Amino acid sequence: MRFSNFLKNYEKTVLLILIFSLVFLIRLVFFVAMKDNPEAGETVEFSHTFLEEPFTNSYYQYFYWHGVLVTLERFPEYHYGDKILVRGVVEEVVSRKENDLLKRLAIKNPELKKADSGALAVVKVIRQKVLSVYKRTLPQKEAGLLSGIVLGAGEGINKAFNDELKTTGMLHVVVASGSNVVLVSGMLFSLISSIVKRNYAILFTILGIFFYALLTGFDSPVVRASIMASFAFGAQIFGRQKTALMALFFSGFFMLLVSPGLIVDIGFQLSFSATLGIILFQKTISRLSQILPNIIKEDFSTTIAAQIGSSPFLLFAFGKINLLSIFINLILLWTIPIIMIFGGAAGVAGLVFPVLSVPILYICYPFLLLFTNVVSFMSHFTIPISLTGAFFPITVLYYIILVAVLFRRKNL
Repeated sequence: MRFSNFLKNYEKTVLLILIFSLVFLIRLVFFVAMKDNPEAGETVEFSHTFLEEPFTNSYYQYFYWHGVLVTLERFPEYHYGDKILVRGVVEEVVSRKENDLLKRLAIKNPELKKADSGALAVVKVIRQKVLSVYKRTLPQKEAGLLSGIVLGAGEGINKAFNDELKTTGMLHVVVASGSNVVLVSGMLFSLISSIVKRNYAILFTILGIFFYALLTGFDSPVVRASIMASFAFGAQIFGRQKTALMALFFSGFFMLLVSPGLIVDIGFQLSFSATLGIILFQKTISRLSQILPNIIKEDFSTTIAAQIGSSPFLLFAFGKINLLSIFINLILLWTIPIIMIFGGAAGVAGLVFPVLSVPILYICYPFLLLFTNVVSFMSHFTIPISLTGAFFPITVLYYIILVAVLFRRKNL
């Protein structure tokens, strides 16, 4: 398809995107001018619900509130679903990292009151029961990995294996990120649409997305990813690819309009780019994957398409990467759909008949074992490179190449 034909077919879409971009820039200027951040010496009161396990070390527990580090005493321990009322004074603390002095705001040992977590208490019970099914049946490392992949529950992963995941560039598969939600939405639709009519499959998939988001931690990145996935998948099913693209861009635009700061949020970037990758590439990859069994073909194509869309942010977001992580991802990514399918099925079975989850987890175990062994082995081989300064030009070049490939294959 020639560029002139593209402009002719998409001139209204391009015009709308340009108008919305201008509106967003105006909103961003006002957002920056009116931003009201907590300041040192200010006394603050707020409520906090733990939608993920708090970070812990040998001395204290901690979480972040509007970019402010909040430290709590090591005991009593807080967990997913707990709600607390916090009152404390914001302080400026200075720490040293290598040769640099870092200044940050913190609230140390504030006054706390435990509050009723309401309906989330039910979700907490379900989540803990699923995690206990994994822990009872599998070795610690594999149980922790499965908990991270299926539910984003990283607390079951010990520090040594967590460091290995970081070194190999595979940490993104064990957090409840936007890309995980996008992958789950694709898998749910593939499964449900094979059982019921498409219209019903859409409804059940969207409900399933938000239930999964609730189980993994109903925090901002997961909610945003759920909204994007729901809009994009619904539009893709009912309309053409262009309709799905418009739905994705408009949902992203309205989120940015409400909260312009999301433009630099890695969770938003992953959600948007992974969904974009699925819309543009999933069908093509599925056609190229005819050799695979039907049970995993669609999920495999969804996973790879999401990775194609979000790779720059996965690789460059933290400034330094292991160059071998690209190779390691290629080796292991095909196992993720299989692990999520059998891990999710085992979790559901464990809620009703725990004994039924055991054979399902035994099927899943070889793939978990392969994953942990490859990560542990490859963590000894690193080619570290720093891409902090080159992030923007490399990312732009990457997406230019993707667009060129799309034009070449006439996907748009």
